[in-house]
Amino acid sequence: MKTPSPHCTFNLLKNKFMKKFLLLISTAIFAIHMTGCSLDDSGSADLTDVDLSELDPEAAEQAIRDAIGGGGGGSIINNTGESVDLNADLSNVKFLHADVSGWAVTSTLPNVTIGGGMISLPFDKARVWPGRNTAGANVNANPWILVKQGGQWYAATWEWMRTGQTAKSVNAVEGGHIGQSPLNNFRPQSGQVYGFFVSGLARNNVRNVQERSNVVMIRWP
Repeated sequence: MKTPSPHCTFNLLKNKFMKKFLLLISTAIFAIHMTGCSLDDSGSADLTDVDLSELDPEAAEQAIRDAIGGGGGGSIINNTGESVDLNADLSNVKFLHADVSGWAVTSTLPNVTIGGGMISLPFDKARVWPGRNTAGANVNANPWILVKQGGQWYAATWEWMRTGQTAKSVNAVEGGHIGQSPLNNFRPQSGQVYGFFVSGLARNNVRNVQERSNVVMIRWP
């Protein structure tokens, strides 16, 4: 039998250590997720009452995906200065196009800005998601708006994005482009709070990836 080189032995030990380390971190996150623990003032979580022998590995894996924004779940960047009653996993949202709440949150949308007649959504998968020929162009994403109307949050796409594109005309953010009731007559109002995110193709029956970005909440200028 061939004796492993010192380099191979080191890599093997390193991989075993990393697996144990990641398992420990995963267990801690899952325990916090399941018990509702919160960090105290010292920055540490009290897990003394958690029975780790009862943890379900599959549930732990889902909790980790939710915590880092994969396989559904997700996060909300709130730039409005006020609390927003929107669930991070979009479970309290009615979708007027495909329901993408369960799509993996793989893309980061750091901010949404409006200026010069354009709305910028600089998601980091603009050149990663594959393009498809539909709607008369090679496109790979749809921008979404979240609107609260009558106490209910609605989500709708309002445009197509070509591969590499991260900005659209701000005039496209309106009911005519949404084309779905009850937002078919929607017009954004100055001072109102709206949410934005980007997903793979979801506006018709053409799909490329079942992935989306986090949500960014802004106050319309």
